Amino acid sequence: MRIHSNKLKSIEGSVLCVTLLSGAVLAIMLGSYLSMVSTHSLSVERSQCWNKALVVAEGGIEEAMAHLNSGVTTNTLATNSWVDLGGGNYVKTNTVGDSYSVLTIQIAPAVTNANPVILSTAYVPGPISTPALSRTVRVETKMRINPALKGAMVVTSTLDWSGQGCTSDSFDSSNTNYSTGGMYDPAKARDHGDISTLSSDDGAIKIGNGQVKGMVHTGAGGAQDVTATIGSGGSVGDSAWVDNKKTGWEAGHFAADETRRLDDVTLPVITWTGPLRGNYNVPGVGKFQYKLNNSSPWSISDLNGSVYVGSKDVVLYVSGSFKIPSGGQIYIAPGASLTLYVGAATADIGGQGIVNATGLAGSFNYNGLPSNTYINFGANAAFVGNIYAPEAYFALGGGGSTTYDFVGRSVTKSVKMNGHYNFHYDESLPLAPTFDGYSAICWNEL
Repeated sequence: MRIHSNKLKSIEGSVLCVTLLSGAVLAIMLGSYLSMVSTHSLSVERSQCWNKALVVAEGGIEEAMAHLNSGVTTNTLATNSWVDLGGGNYVKTNTVGDSYSVLTIQIAPAVTNANPVILSTAYVPGPISTPALSRTVRVETKMRINPALKGAMVVTSTLDWSGQGCTSDSFDSSNTNYSTGGMYDPAKARDHGDISTLSSDDGAIKIGNGQVKGMVHTGAGGAQDVTATIGSGGSVGDSAWVDNKKTGWEAGHFAADETRRLDDVTLPVITWTGPLRGNYNVPGVGKFQYKLNNSSPWSISDLNGSVYVGSKDVVLYVSGSFKIPSGGQIYIAPGASLTLYVGAATADIGGQGIVNATGLAGSFNYNGLPSNTYINFGANAAFVGNIYAPEAYFALGGGGSTTYDFVGRSVTKSVKMNGHYNFHYDESLPLAPTFDGYSAICWNEL
């Protein structure tokens, strides 16, 4: 007789159930862990893509700001691949690797802001085939203004008054209280004969024994007696200070506050005409190779002789070489005026120099193009006019012990005065404030 027991089978079944249950629990735990890791990885990748989208959007803002500051105006924004959609909206797509941004510059009537508004919407691929991510940034801008340019002599680097007896003061040709017939009158002179450098380097201004009736300005960070120095007989101050033979600095007449930027001269886009060279005799004045009026803008490749200017608003461009030789001159007749553009590397002004018979500084304007890097004024004569050549080294000679008047203003890269000059700044000549591009003032993510 056999006796069967179900006890062993019951134990085996319990073990199997426990094993299966444990396996199920482990599978669930493993699945949960893998899901958590996957979710975390997706979250990290999404966060990276989200941050990348902001970088791409900000790169688009930089692209738009560069366009606004490239020299375009609000009337010429549809250049450099920017498309005019109308209504004050200008659009461009900027691609960066596998991402891109859609840029929009908005002006009136698209926005009521006085200055352009920039929108940059970035699109970057989402993680693991998820939809693309996008972020939009909105930036408001404001115009930067280059302050009005004032002062007797303005340089970007160095100013050296090595000559003896150099002085500066001022007058105002537009005000009868401070001029006579629009011309300098020592009895009506003022003490605004400021000299300035945009540099803050040591020794940028050397006044020597000169006298400045006005202020001395240097770039930010400049220091009195370091950036600007005075010799033992030099004097900087108001009229009373200088006229009373006081030397050194009058309190409050030095400032390290120059922040201006000098724009290069741009040649007008017009049709130039070559004047007929000849031998023109002007009674009581002299003989001239060229005789100019205002019938056309004139262009001379190589000037080596005398020029007679007999009309108002005469415009002359000298492109190749520029020399006024011994016995030569540029003569501006009474009632006439000349705007001169110089592309020549060197302007060598000798002889009788620039004879401005009007007596008015505003009647002669010298504009040195970026290629004009040297102006040598060696004429034994006074100068009446306005020089603007921000890339040029300006050397003033003058012979013997004679003192010459320089009436007007000069704006150059540097100045070296070896002669004896009394500089009379015409305060009616300051350049107006100029547009200097745009700055971002407000950044928001939409």
